[in-house]
Amino acid sequence: MKIYLDTSVIGGLFDDEFQEWTIKLFDELSSGRHIAVISDLTLEEL
Repeated sequence: MKIYLDTSVIGGLFDDEFQEWTIKLFDELSSGRHIAVISDLTLEEL
């Protein structure tokens, strides 16, 4: 499954409320279970 990530999702790593879920998502992306998709605008914002 492809999952679109914007800066708010990535920013979840730095927010206590969302950090646990963001780490789990990134683990799934790292394992190849899902594919991350980001826009050129998101790359510029980062």
